Amino acid sequence: MLAKEPPTLDRADHVIIVAYHLPLRVERAGDGYNIQWDDERGIDMSGMGLPTRITYVGCIELDVPDQMEQDRLERLLLQQYNSVVLFLDADLKERYYHRFCRQYLAPMMHNQMHVIQSTDPFQPDEWRAYCQVNQLFADKVLENYGNDGEGNEMIWVHDYHLMLAPSCIVRKMPLAKIGFFLHAPFPASDVWRTVAVRLELLRSLLNVDLVGFLLFEYARNFLTCCKRMLGLEYEFQKGGFLGVEYEGRHVHVQICTFGISPKQVDRWLKAPEFVVTPNAADVALFDVCSRPHRMPGHVLLGGLDYLDRLKGVAAKLLAWEALLRDYPHYRQGYTLVQVCVGARNRIALNTAPAVEAELRGIVARINATFPGSVHFEVRSHLTPIERLRLWCACSVLLVTALREAINVFPLEYVLARQLSMQPPGVLVLSEFTGFARVLNGCLRINPNSQTELVETLDTALQMQIEERAARAAKDFEHVMRCTNEAFAQRFLRELKATAAKTEGDFVRVGFGHAKFRLVGMGAGFKPLDSSSTIEAFQRASRRLLLLDWGGTLAPSVKAFYDQRDATGYALPRPVLDALAALSAHPSCDVMIMSGLSKDKVEAAFGAVPGLSLAVEHGFEYRLRSGEWRQPLKADDQWRSIAHSVMSMYATRTHGAFVQQKGSSILYDFTDSDPEFGAMSSKELQMSLQHVLADFPVVVRTGKGYVEACHKDINKGAMASLMLDLLEADGGGKVDFILCAGDDSTDELMFSALHAKRGKTDAGVFTVTVGRKPSEAERYLDDYREVVSLLELLCSIGFRAPGMALGTAGSETSGAGGGGMGRKMKAGLGSMSASYGNLAELG
Repeated sequence: MLAKEPPTLDRADHVIIVAYHLPLRVERAGDGYNIQWDDERGIDMSGMGLPTRITYVGCIELDVPDQMEQDRLERLLLQQYNSVVLFLDADLKERYYHRFCRQYLAPMMHNQMHVIQSTDPFQPDEWRAYCQVNQLFADKVLENYGNDGEGNEMIWVHDYHLMLAPSCIVRKMPLAKIGFFLHAPFPASDVWRTVAVRLELLRSLLNVDLVGFLLFEYARNFLTCCKRMLGLEYEFQKGGFLGVEYEGRHVHVQICTFGISPKQVDRWLKAPEFVVTPNAADVALFDVCSRPHRMPGHVLLGGLDYLDRLKGVAAKLLAWEALLRDYPHYRQGYTLVQVCVGARNRIALNTAPAVEAELRGIVARINATFPGSVHFEVRSHLTPIERLRLWCACSVLLVTALREAINVFPLEYVLARQLSMQPPGVLVLSEFTGFARVLNGCLRINPNSQTELVETLDTALQMQIEERAARAAKDFEHVMRCTNEAFAQRFLRELKATAAKTEGDFVRVGFGHAKFRLVGMGAGFKPLDSSSTIEAFQRASRRLLLLDWGGTLAPSVKAFYDQRDATGYALPRPVLDALAALSAHPSCDVMIMSGLSKDKVEAAFGAVPGLSLAVEHGFEYRLRSGEWRQPLKADDQWRSIAHSVMSMYATRTHGAFVQQKGSSILYDFTDSDPEFGAMSSKELQMSLQHVLADFPVVVRTGKGYVEACHKDINKGAMASLMLDLLEADGGGKVDFILCAGDDSTDELMFSALHAKRGKTDAGVFTVTVGRKPSEAERYLDDYREVVSLLELLCSIGFRAPGMALGTAGSETSGAGGGGMGRKMKAGLGSMSASYGNLAELG
C-alpha cells in the first residue's frame, strides 16, 4: 500500500530508467563521437531534474555493426553518461521495432483494429523478436540492479515497446520495485481483445508495483481489460489512488499528466540561434515564419505532425480547403503552415513516403485554387528552436490527430508565446489527443467532422483578444503546474512509497509469458513441514482431519462437464485405503467437507467405514457411519421468494442462470458480460437482502455468483460444529487438527478454526492446496502431496513419537508395515521437492 505522504527523493535513491531510445544523440566525429543529451526525449537528466542517481538503459540511433566499436562505445556511455546501451542487429531491429511495435502494436494502442486479409497481421517471428529484445533489456537492467537492501533501488520502464520487460525482470528479481508508464493510449477492451498476445502483455503490466497512464480514460480501459479478461476487481483508495488486487498483490494505478520543462523552453528562446538566419535548408520555413513581421496583419495557422495517417493531417488540409471555399475573406492574408516530419525519434517511418505523396497531392490542389494559402514542408527533423520559432509566429495551432496520447507541442505553443511576450494564440485540439482533456482553454474538435472543424477554425480566427488571453492564461497555469519535473517526482515518489517486498512473501508461478505471474503469499506463509506435522499427530491423544474433496484429494474439475459423472465419482484406491485406515482408529476422526450433493458424496466415500461426511457446505452431515442430520431446521419459505427474484434477473442477464441446492439458491453470472453481470449482481444482492430481511438467510456474493443460504451453514460453521461435537462426548480435547482445502469455500474453515483456537495453537494445521493467498498458515503444492501425507499418517502416525522408521511394537492401525520407513523417506522427499502444479495454477 502507498504511504499517506510519499517519501522524498534523494541521492541515496537509484533509479534505472528503461526506454527503447536513450536520451542521447550520438554521432561519429572523426575518430571519436559527438555525444549530447537529447533534451527532447523528456527523460533526460535536466528535463526531469531528479535528485537521485540515474542509470539509463536503451538503444541509440547510430548503427554500430563492429563488435569492438560497440564495446568501446558501451564503456564510454556508461562511464560518462551513466547509460547502458543495447545494440540490436538490423534484422532483429526490423522485426521488433518496425514490424511488431510500429505496424502491429502501435495501431492497436491507438484503437485501430487489425483485419486479417491476405496475411495475418500477427507474425510469430515478430513476436519472438519482441520477446527477445525485452529479455535483452531485462538482462541489462539486472546487470545494473544493485539491491542495497534499503528499498532505494527503483526500475522505471517506459512505453509499449517494453511491456514484456517487467515479467522478464521479476522472473529473476521478484523483489525489484518496478514502475511502468505508458506514453501511448491504452485501447478499449474490444480492441485489446483482438491482440494475439493480450494476456502475456496484460499479466506483465500487472507484475509491476505502479503503472501510470496519461488520462483516466486510458486507465479505465486498462482496468476494464483486467476485469473482462482476468476477472480482477479494482477500487479507489484513500488519497485518490486506484488499485488492482492481483494474485495477493496490490498493483497501484496512477493517472499522471506528462509535461515539459519551462526552464528548457526558456533556454531555447534565449539561444542566439533563435534570431539568427538559418542555413539554406531551413530558410523557407524561417521566411514564412517572419511574414507577420514583414506583412502586418498577415495571420499564420501552424501544424507540426509526423507523416503518419493517425495524425489526421489530411483531415486538416481538407478542412482548410473547405474554409477557403466557403469563407472567401480568408483567401487573402491567411496561410496554413504545415510541417511534417518523416521520422519518429529520428527513425524513418515506413509509411512516410505514401502519406507524403497523398498530402502533396492535396496541397497542390489547394494552392492551385487558392495560391499561397498553404506552406507545406517535409523535414527529417525539426530542432526545438525551429519549433519555437514556428509557435511564436502562428496565431493558431491546429492539431487534428485521429488518436494520440503524448504530444507536447501544444504545451510548447502555450509556453513559448507567453515567455516571448507574444499575443495569446488559440489552440485547436482534436478531442482524441491526450492534452485536449487537460488544456481547458483550447477549442476541442472532432477531426472526423469537417463541418465542425471548419466552424471551429472560423471561431478561432475571429476570437477577440480578451477571450484569447483568458484561455491562454488557463492553459499557461496548467503548463507551469504540471511540468516534466513534477511528473517525474510524483511518479517516483509514489513508486518509492509502495510497500517493500520480502523474499518469503512472494513466489513466481507459471511457465510462459501468458501464465507467469508474481504471487503474493503473505508474511509467514510457508510450505507444510511434514515432519513436525507427523510428530504432532503422534503426540496427540485425539485427532481430527477436515478434508475438502475436489482439488484436495483428487484433481480439481473445472471443465464444462464434470468428468466424475462418467466414473461414478470413484476415487483412486490408495486414497480410500488411507482414509479407511485413519478412520478405523478410535482416536482419529476424519470428515470429508464437500459442496456437492449427498448422493454424489456417498457414491464416492460411502463405502469407507467410520468416515464422517458433510455435504453442501454443511447443510447435512453424518458422524462416522451414523444417521444423516441437519445442523439447522430452518423455514424454507424464503426459497420460493429468492428463486422468483433470481429468475427475473437471470432472464435479463445473458449467460446467467439459477441453481437450486439443498442449503441454498445460487445465481451464477460467470458467463455473462463481466461489467453488466457485476452491476446486475449488486442490484440483485440489494433486492434479496430487502425481500429476505425477515428470514434467517444470508446473501453472499463471490466471484461470478450471488448465493442466498441459511445463516451459519458453511464449511466454517460445520468445522466448528464438528469440533464441538467431538469435545462434548467426554473424550477430552482434540489436540491435533489438520484442515486442508483448495478453494474459497475452504477459507471459511481456516478462519473458523483460527477464531476458535487461535493461530498460535501448535496443534492446529491449516493447509491450502496450491501456492496462493490464503487464510491458511501453510500450503502443499497439489493434491498428490495431500494424499502422500495421509498415507504417511496412517502408516506411522500412530507410533510412538521419535520411534525409528520400521520399528515394531508401537501402536498401529493395521495399515503399517516394515517397509513404510522407506515410503516415508521417499514421501517426505517428494513433498519438499514437488512443484508440479505451478503451471496448473495458470
